[in-house]
Amino acid sequence: MTIFPDESFLALVPVQALTAEPGEAGTVVLIRPKILSSRWAWLVRLMKRPNFRVKLDNRGTAVWQACDGARTVAQVMEAMARAHPGEPDAGLRAALFLRELARGGFVHLS
Repeated sequence: MTIFPDESFLALVPVQALTAEPGEAGTVVLIRPKILSSRWAWLVRLMKRPNFRVKLDNRGTAVWQACDGARTVAQVMEAMARAHPGEPDAGLRAALFLRELARGGFVHLS
């Protein structure tokens, strides 16, 4: 069983890969094309709704805004832990969310 997050993951820098727009009550809505492959770009133009709209809650919005291309995953985790002092696992939840954002193509980890 591997320990998450490991040192190599904590050193990565998350960079926003998609556009976002303001949502309700200060949250963020991420705009992601349904088809990411450039090979099928012609199909996207034919679709009535070519984008997914992913609405983030307040915590997701805070993590998204922390992905500014300058902070590492460890720094984002620390910021979320400080923002939610009553929750001992706030930093770990932020790391898990960043991993899912990377898997979905919402952020690039470099």
